[in-house]
Parts: sequence; C-alpha cells; structure tokens
Amino acid sequence: MIIGKIVSASSHVDYVCQVYGEGEAAQPPAPSDYGFGSFVAIQQDADSLLVGLIANTMLLNPDFGSLGPRLSPEHDLEVFSPDYLAEQATLVAIIVIGAIGSEASVQQGVPAVAAPIDAPVRRLTDDEIERFHLDGANLRLSYLSLLLGMTANPLMPTLLQQIATELSERFPQHAAALAVLRRNLAWRSSVLPAG
Repeated sequence: MIIGKIVSASSHVDYVCQVYGEGEAAQPPAPSDYGFGSFVAIQQDADSLLVGLIANTMLLNPDFGSLGPRLSPEHDLEVFSPDYLAEQATLVAIIVIGAIGSEASVQQGVPAVAAPIDAPVRRLTDDEIERFHLDGANLRLSYLSLLLGMTANPLMPTLLQQIATELSERFPQHAAALAVLRRNLAWRSSVLPAG
C-alpha cells in the first residue's frame, strides 16, 4: 500500500513524505501504516528503491490560530466553496538507511542516488526487510553508524531501541546479539546526555 509521496528533503538522507489523505488515494493509509520506526521503501524506478525508517510525524494545520470570523461554516464549504482546498496534512520524516537495487543487490548506509520529488512511499514488505538485513545467515546492520551519528535528533535513542527490538522478534536466531546491542544503546542513551 502506498503511504504517500516525497515532498521535500533537508539532506541526502532526510526526507519528508506527505501522507495521502481522504480523496488523494482510493484507500488512505491508517496511522499504523506510517507509525514511528516503520521500515519504508521510496520507489526510485521499477526495480530499485531506497530503504528508510519513519523517524518523526508532523501535523500541518494552517487554520490553527486563525480565530477570525469565517465566511462559511466548515460543513458548508463543499456547497458554497467547492474549490476550497483542505490544507491540513500529515507529514512523516524518513531517514534513508540504504537501498535495494536491481537483482536484489543490497547496500546499507548512504545511497549514491537521491530520491526524486513525488516518489511514492510504501511500507517495506517482510521479504524486503529480511533481504535488507540478512546476508546468508549473518545479520547485517551497517546503517547503525549512520543513525548513531544523528545525535541532534532527540528521538534517535528511542528509534534505535525500537529497531533492535523489532529485529530480535523478526530474527530470533540473532536475539542474543541484538540483546547486547539493546543494552549498549540503553547505556549510551542514559550516559551520553549527562556528558
């Protein structure tokens, strides 16, 4: 299911996706489809995609704060102002952590090619998550160094813990190694802010 489309980027790995609302998609996504920490795909072309994580949610409401008189009540806008655009939007911040190319080639870390504007965004399938994280029998987490370097994001410690928890549920054969990672991340998030 398509969640939305890329509307802006603040860097090569930080993107903003506008989530489709009523009237923009046949079936708009539910909030659980774009929840915090979800693995997503940004489609680049028919056989390559960027892999990302939803790292934040922002709500846009241009009507907030405009307490002046209204010409029409909101429920009458469709009748009296059919060209009125509902400008409220839900945006999600996506951190790109790698790419899956043609013939299932996987690259973790900063991808060489950026996503185009209006690129569709969807949830990553279970098979794609497995392909992205497993190299044969080995667990691959090369993108963690990219996320650990994003210390300005106050949600990063929570995101890292959530990734480690989700991956230990998905890959129980690697649960012991991921438990060590979770403890290390918990220690890091409690000690580093103290200086």
